[in-house]
Amino acid sequence: MSVQSKKTVNYSKKPISQKIKMGARTVVSQALVKKGVTNLVPKVHVKRGDLVIVVSGSKELGRGKTGKVLKVLPKQGKVVVEGINMTTRAMKPRTATGKSGLVKEEAPIFASKVMLYSPKTKKGVRAEFRKKEDLG
Repeated sequence: MSVQSKKTVNYSKKPISQKIKMGARTVVSQALVKKGVTNLVPKVHVKRGDLVIVVSGSKELGRGKTGKVLKVLPKQGKVVVEGINMTTRAMKPRTATGKSGLVKEEAPIFASKVMLYSPKTKKGVRAEFRKKEDLG
């Protein structure tokens, strides 16, 4: 008698960065994917070069500010936005880069925290209206 092992997927409420395999189960973040899908890599609604506005989070994170998307990380469900979520880190002096000391750089934030920004209406719009608003 052979027992067919079903591949089970458990959904976690926590924002797990990637899918984690625990025995025969795969644990996936509910915030990143819909239940019942076969492709467990989330689809991000913005792309590199889009103008976005931060709609949720703290003032330190940059809520209400606009910026250009520099990088999209679909496996983590995050985006890097110009001038948003700035972090400071110490770098040792290197001869090739020339940067040393305290360096400020953008850190990734969850894509669900940003919305496409329409300069015409001066507010955030949903991704479905990309063509209607002529956002590219």
